[in-house]
Amino acid sequence: MDVKVIKELATKYTVEQLFQFADELESTGKTSCSECLEKTDLNSVMSDFLQAAEVRGLIDGGMPLNEAVRDFSKRVRGVLS
Repeated sequence: MDVKVIKELATKYTVEQLFQFADELESTGKTSCSECLEKTDLNSVMSDFLQAAEVRGLIDGGMPLNEAVRDFSKRVRGVLS
């Protein structure tokens, strides 16, 4: 999980745009998202989009960015442990 990229994507794009990038990547194997063009690992790029969409959803619900990232990270750690 690249927190820096997730924060950047979550602040720059809407949930709908992030899902659109994910759909585009899934169907074409490419993305028009300028922040992710240099990455070659498509699985990592897809994860970034989906994780950023989760964080953006929390932000849209009124949570500050850092708290949203912390909450999401806590949920991920809970699933992994």
